[in-house]
Order: sequence, then structure tokens, then C-alpha cells
Amino acid sequence: MLAFLAVAAVTQCQARSVGPGSLRRGGTAGASCMLAAFDDHCRPAGYTLSSFGVDTVRTFSFRTAARGNGCAVYITETFRVVPQQPRVLDRRVCARVHKTDAGIVADRCTPADAVSLTKIST
Repeated sequence: MLAFLAVAAVTQCQARSVGPGSLRRGGTAGASCMLAAFDDHCRPAGYTLSSFGVDTVRTFSFRTAARGNGCAVYITETFRVVPQQPRVLDRRVCARVHKTDAGIVADRCTPADAVSLTKIST
């Protein structure tokens, strides 16, 4: 007898990259996609926000996932000096994604802090 495993499709939201300088690619469509997935009964989704330097890459990877009776956004921040492998700087779990005057943010995080889905603070 064959057993089938049902896997929910994960939406891959458009990535955004910022820097160096004023270079911007990807707009805010990916952040808006994550907000929509979070609000749509925690639809599985992933999104990446990156900042590039001369030989460095800082990346925030976001993914939605059910947690308890609600939804959470899992965030992993990595840093890479090319050609080395990325190293994890931080991991967070956030209980809310919403739009503010400053853009789209994830907050109510553990550890405590808000994380922008559109900007990388220095």
C-alpha cells in the first residue's frame, strides 16, 4: 500500500536587496507578500531581504509558520564575507507582521525587538 504525504505549497515572495549605496532591487512586493500570507490564515511563505557590500552579504530570511493557535514569523539573520560560508548572527520568532509609517515590520518578537521587512538598519 502506498502512503502519500500532503505538503502545503510555500509561496516564495519576491526578494529585496539594498545597497551598496542607494542601489535598491525588488521593491516592497516581497514584504507585502509576507504580510498577506501572515494575514491569510498563516499561509506558508518565505522572503529574503539582503544588503550587499564590496565583499559582504547580510541577509534576513523570513518564513511564516503556524505556532500554537496562531501564526509566527521565523527570522534568521546571517552575515557572509565572500567567499566564506554565511554565519548566523541572530534568530527571532515574531508574533505579528503589520504595516507602519516606517514600512512593514515584524514585532512582538523573542528576543524582543522589531524587525523591518523593507529596510536593514546599520
